Amino acid sequence: MKNGILICMWALLLTACQQPTVYVFSENLQEEQRRQLDAALNAQTLPYEYVELAIPSDFGEATLLLSSDKIYQKETEQLAIIMQGLGYEPQVSYTTRSNHFYGDGNIGFYLKNTDGEDAFTMASRLRTIQCSDDKYNDLAVRFSNEYAEFTLPSGAVVRLRWEYLYGYVVIYYKSYSQTYSHSQPLVNTPFGAKPSDTYTFTAHVNNPGWLDCSLQVVYMD
Repeated sequence: MKNGILICMWALLLTACQQPTVYVFSENLQEEQRRQLDAALNAQTLPYEYVELAIPSDFGEATLLLSSDKIYQKETEQLAIIMQGLGYEPQVSYTTRSNHFYGDGNIGFYLKNTDGEDAFTMASRLRTIQCSDDKYNDLAVRFSNEYAEFTLPSGAVVRLRWEYLYGYVVIYYKSYSQTYSHSQPLVNTPFGAKPSDTYTFTAHVNNPGWLDCSLQVVYMD
């Protein structure tokens, strides 16, 4: 009986030693993306470790590079779901790419944010438009690296934190936020059609009314 127990323990240890590892490469992820990625990796079944090396330029935004000798289908699906949950469409590769290759069931997990803060420039001076309450139209809004400053009809200035997240501008107010989609339509003016940066709010908020507005700057020159 004792020998049988020892054999079972040895088999379990051998299985643990053979468990593959996920090697995680990431680039330009925003803080919230990194937190979500950490939580998702902790919840999946394979051990993982971050690799502090650049992702090859010929890799897409989300790539899973699998071993040529052994493939763990269920675990690979879990990792693909993690990428999809972060807003990416994973590409799965079974061959060596850019001198990156894996054996023994190990998996390369590559995720890079090509629409991150470094690739996005926020207009610095805008006006409110399309407000649900007309009295808040044409308010001045000024953006710095971290804050958006709204100049209210009273002359008071309200400073709110903002960030660019998953392709949207997000402004935080107390316990909730307002989100804006970005476009660059031509705007008709007395001097003809002019280019703009327009940030359209995606949801109505009851209070404060000046957050229930879109934002726009029109370039006259």
